[in-house]
Amino acid sequence: MKSLLIVLPLMAVALSSCEKARQAVEAAREKIEGSKDPDAPVAPGGEISTKLAGQVDTAAEGVRFRRDLAFPTELKVRLIERVTFNGARVMSTSELGKQVSVLDGTWERIGSIKRDKGELAISIEKAGKVVDVEEVAKKAGAAEKDEPQSPQSDSNVVGARVEFKLGPNGWKRPASSGPVDFRNMMLEQALRPELPSLLATNGVTPRTQWFSPSKRWIGGDKIVLTGSSIALLFPGEGNSGSITLTYEASEALEGHPCGRFAVAGDLSEKGAVDIDGTKRNSETTIKSGKVWCSLIYPMVLREEYQMVVTSEEGSGNGPKSKIQGGIDTVVSRAWESGED
Repeated sequence: MKSLLIVLPLMAVALSSCEKARQAVEAAREKIEGSKDPDAPVAPGGEISTKLAGQVDTAAEGVRFRRDLAFPTELKVRLIERVTFNGARVMSTSELGKQVSVLDGTWERIGSIKRDKGELAISIEKAGKVVDVEEVAKKAGAAEKDEPQSPQSDSNVVGARVEFKLGPNGWKRPASSGPVDFRNMMLEQALRPELPSLLATNGVTPRTQWFSPSKRWIGGDKIVLTGSSIALLFPGEGNSGSITLTYEASEALEGHPCGRFAVAGDLSEKGAVDIDGTKRNSETTIKSGKVWCSLIYPMVLREEYQMVVTSEEGSGNGPKSKIQGGIDTVVSRAWESGED
């Protein structure tokens, strides 16, 4: 599933002065006055965009998942991932030493991928714990001397940005002059070998495995993904398992027409890479979940899973972790084509 290492650099971060505590209070209050959770993924539902409604192939017999339209090459995807731990056991190794803990709470990572034909830019906007701003303001206002935790961020990830150009042999980082940003260089080295699956996962390129163009779907229809068809939901050569999709209904997602499926099954991932370059191997049981698949292009725009996971993440000399337990995940992809 999605990377869980977004939590590791944040577990030991705290404020070191009353001034920072006061800043946390003010930041929390500002958020409360606006939105309680401004970064939360937009909920499904609403009307289908008038620009896209005419491209949906629907009839009395059901709806089809199209794959005949030319996939846009000018687009932007904003990715929001939220992971909620329900008493998961975390065993981590880093420069701080070894840690064993039980983890509860929600963490998020926000990034974006922009494609302009043969040019690609990937950036990480935010990574850290989702703070209950009302609770932070209440605790900090009552006793600033307690120095509550700050809205944490992973300084090794946030702000990273890498660019690629498409050549005859695939995506390459363009030549550049000036000082080398070590953080960006490391991210580029981690992402480049896995770009095909990363881009397909996040709706920048079409998924190679998709629904039959001749099939019309109605509520209750099922399909079992095994072998290579696992890539319909989880692109990547190292993935395997057995996952059952049950079609529920058509539903808009930020104006985009989608088909919503219920999901359950087992998944094994080997060498998967996330947008921040984290590598992982995992064994997952999806107890329940839902996915929203585009009705006009081969891509998945939203995933929600309640699952039990054993995940080993990290490589080389960087932080490593093993996480076991119950985890809920929401992945939302705000997809916008510049060719509409």
